[in-house]
Amino acid sequence: MDQPEAQRLHRLLSQARLPEYEAFCGGDRVAALRLFCWNTEVAAAFYGPLQHLELVLRSVLDQRMFQLFGRDDWWDHPGVDLHYGAVAKIREAVHQLGRQGLAPTPSEVVAELPFGFWVSLIGRGNNYDQRLWRTTLYQAFPGYRGGRHALHRKLDFLRVLRNKIAHHAPIYHRHLNADHEAIMAMLGFIDAPLADLVARYSPVPAVLARRPRLP
Repeated sequence: MDQPEAQRLHRLLSQARLPEYEAFCGGDRVAALRLFCWNTEVAAAFYGPLQHLELVLRSVLDQRMFQLFGRDDWWDHPGVDLHYGAVAKIREAVHQLGRQGLAPTPSEVVAELPFGFWVSLIGRGNNYDQRLWRTTLYQAFPGYRGGRHALHRKLDFLRVLRNKIAHHAPIYHRHLNADHEAIMAMLGFIDAPLADLVARYSPVPAVLARRPRLP
């Protein structure tokens, strides 16, 4: 990429993002755009591992909540007592399904609920530690030997990474090797063979090795 191309791309791309890259690169627009492009590449590389984590977390937590409350629509059980934010996410999921012309069946609602909803079930909530974690949710992580609070902190950190990627935000400044290792560790807590499979095919390490050098 040369200076004329950098100038043209600079005019086309969002001014809301590029100044941060330029500041990081000492005002060098060519270096900033190379870093911008690499940020896009590494964000795309993280998509697969994060997708596996989101899908398996949703699956195992849904299964545990079904076991605890004995119904597919466990969120409507009188004893579930979800906190306000979780209830709001369920209402939004049902609303979105209606807008799409889909029936809000339990399986459709589960598929519509965002990653943050599932992470929140490991949080403090309305006495979640005693009612949900110690009763059943800990069984969703057979490879984990720590407390609920530490696990929730790890998951929430990955939720932030996932949301930054979804909103096209910069992630180049994060410790991305550690992020990748955290995803694999979390997958391992749930299912070690799945973690091995995802690690084997993850493009993240190769993309991290191609990070552009700053001037």
